[in-house]
Amino acid sequence: MVTIALMISSYKTNPFCNLFLLLIIVIISIRFLVHGSYELGLQAVLTPDQGPPSVFYLIIIPCFYLYYKYLSLQNKTYNLKDLKHLVFIAFLYIINSNNMLAGSVIFHFGQLTNLVLIGIFIVFYLFLIYTTLSKYIWFKNDLEINNQHFILVKNWTVYLFILNVLAAFTLTASLYSEINNEANLSGKSLAIILLLFWLFIYFKILFTPEILYGLPILNKKILKFNLLDEESSLIEKPSKTNWILEISHQKNNNQDLKLQEKIMSNIRSYILEVDKLSNEERVFSDPKASPTLIADKLGVPTSHIVYLFKYHSKISFSEFRMYSRIEDSINLMEAGYLKTNTLESLAYKTGFSSYNPFFSAFKKITSLSPQDYIKTKKT
Repeated sequence: MVTIALMISSYKTNPFCNLFLLLIIVIISIRFLVHGSYELGLQAVLTPDQGPPSVFYLIIIPCFYLYYKYLSLQNKTYNLKDLKHLVFIAFLYIINSNNMLAGSVIFHFGQLTNLVLIGIFIVFYLFLIYTTLSKYIWFKNDLEINNQHFILVKNWTVYLFILNVLAAFTLTASLYSEINNEANLSGKSLAIILLLFWLFIYFKILFTPEILYGLPILNKKILKFNLLDEESSLIEKPSKTNWILEISHQKNNNQDLKLQEKIMSNIRSYILEVDKLSNEERVFSDPKASPTLIADKLGVPTSHIVYLFKYHSKISFSEFRMYSRIEDSINLMEAGYLKTNTLESLAYKTGFSSYNPFFSAFKKITSLSPQDYIKTKKT
């Protein structure tokens, strides 16, 4: 009951939790409650171990398929066509309820017929589930969620599918055992083993936050944990402390050796001027920012700037420009730029040609997307 309550409370924000997972948990909880409630007399009412009524518990099999389907597609708009998955269950109930069919061709082999039909039913849906997960999750690399969430979805579906397969084998073995003992088919004979599998699912839902809370809330929690681990802020502003003042003796050509003689005494001032252009004048926000533009600003030959980044910088000119632009974007975010402007506008303002290269650069430097960075500032 605790598991169900927690799932319902996070239902709207939880891509892991859709109607079919709730339905599965409710049905299984009721089944094991009935099996374990001899003193309450519920078995006399619901008769889960007496033939036809037990057929309805098979609904969890197509429910698992539909759960995976809607989880993969991240869609909570359900389709009435999904009711077609009840057709076989209705058929199985009818042929087991109609005494006139007891001696028909369908039941020529008695209860063994039920075992064969149910076995085919289980294998069919396991195949559908495997096909769906393989196509949309397990072997797909471009889900519309970030990599961390993709791994969470993948791990959860692998874990759950393994338990599905084990439970399917156990249920089939239970039915076979009941046939040999000439008991009514209910899947009850190995209920203890099945219960263990369901307990694994319950505890996974209870103790794994990505399943319990859903991706949006989980992301917020992860960011908070990282904040504590780093003892300060999750995101530090990009650092451009990359300058090297020492003289490098490894020059590739005579021209570089000659440049070293000319500008070595000016290296420190060049570094200070480039940092000033970056931090104060925001020259790298110019889409046309290049070594030539920097050289023009400083009034020196372009070769001097090329030499500076080649031998006295730990990163290339293009990387320095990217760091500078992302630092500008973070400063603008903190100044409230996004209160009246969009991220696309921010990308253009800081020198990027479009939003996509801005997004990639921001995530590369800060390890978070711009949206996730904004969330950290709101927590």
